[in-house]
Amino acid sequence: MPVLPSLRQATPASWFDSEPAQLLYELEQQLLLPQLASLPSQPWLWVAPSPRWLEGAALTGRGLRLHPEGGGYAGEARCALPLPLPNESVYTIVLQHVTASNAAQLLAECERVLMPGGRLFLSSLNPFSPYRTQWRRHGMVVRTPQRLRQLIDRVGLACGDTRYIGPMWPAGSARSGSLAPLRAACLFSAEKRTFALPGPTPLRVRWAGPMATPGMTRSILEPNEDH
Repeated sequence: MPVLPSLRQATPASWFDSEPAQLLYELEQQLLLPQLASLPSQPWLWVAPSPRWLEGAALTGRGLRLHPEGGGYAGEARCALPLPLPNESVYTIVLQHVTASNAAQLLAECERVLMPGGRLFLSSLNPFSPYRTQWRRHGMVVRTPQRLRQLIDRVGLACGDTRYIGPMWPAGSARSGSLAPLRAACLFSAEKRTFALPGPTPLRVRWAGPMATPGMTRSILEPNEDH
């Protein structure tokens, strides 16, 4: 019998590469890849929980793929926060299960680098799901969906409805049950809204001369018969 890995040595990244996470991986690829593929000319950023999850992000166009490593990120670049991207330089951002310890700072960076009208897609494990028995011993700190919504709103992004995805029970399928808030993960979509410039302020004109009367108007518009 092969030696089972010690739970003390388990890490968040190792769980995302395990068999129980495979269903979530495939489901999120199906949901998220079309969001970026529909905008091939727009720059994007994709941050996944492990290098393996990046293999499925086979995208074209201008983009940057990253995954957590140590206290920063690795992949197509090595960096820490703040992200090495100019302000308002990407149109779409995908964050997959990477917002536990530094959620507030990372989301603030996403707001900074998003173009006006750009979108953020964020997936997170659901701590209320019975499926948590698959990952709770892997040292992951998972925020509640309500807390994540608060953080998204706080950085200035407009968050849409929360979508619950994945199985409900460890042995269930992605379609199990009708109690959506108990599914394995949740998916958020947020937008960096644009603000319309204020219109011109009407000038207040004060007329200093005498007010025109109907008789004065006719005398001005009608020709003088004496000439």
